[in-house]
Amino acid sequence: MLEPSLTSLTPADQVHTVLQSFAERAVFRAYSRGGTRGARATFKMLWHRDRNFELILDMTRKTLTFPCVLPEIPARSSMDTEFRAWVAERQSAELPDHRRIDLAKGSLTCANKKGDMSVTLTLKGSKPDWDYGARKLVTLVHEVYMSFIHDGRYYTYMIDTFDLDPDHM
Repeated sequence: MLEPSLTSLTPADQVHTVLQSFAERAVFRAYSRGGTRGARATFKMLWHRDRNFELILDMTRKTLTFPCVLPEIPARSSMDTEFRAWVAERQSAELPDHRRIDLAKGSLTCANKKGDMSVTLTLKGSKPDWDYGARKLVTLVHEVYMSFIHDGRYYTYMIDTFDLDPDHM
């Protein structure tokens, strides 16, 4: 539920307010609001593994998208398939409310474009809850890095993709 003060803000301002609150709590190493062009707004953050992330808000489509959550994943690979299944599970009623995307409020999809796995949250209703969407999508991406790729199966992927020193992981 939106705070009364947020309901008077534009969707871009609502998402910015959420992202700024994450930045103030040092979830991101850096954060900046990009431009707004028509019904689209962009936001940039320095986050996991010192990578630059972009969040795209599309007010017409009612979507929030991270175009590259995980890079360098071959299409139709086992990791691609496992990631899609893991993201779909984030909508399962078996997860606690605080970790789940409520299907009544929005739905998640993934895409693999040239090896970059994206995640999109499409919000539902005539008045989408942008605050909810931004919080849930940031939390989901955080879980990708804290849970999904820390499964022992992706050790080599993490070293190769993020230039990590295996002696300091």
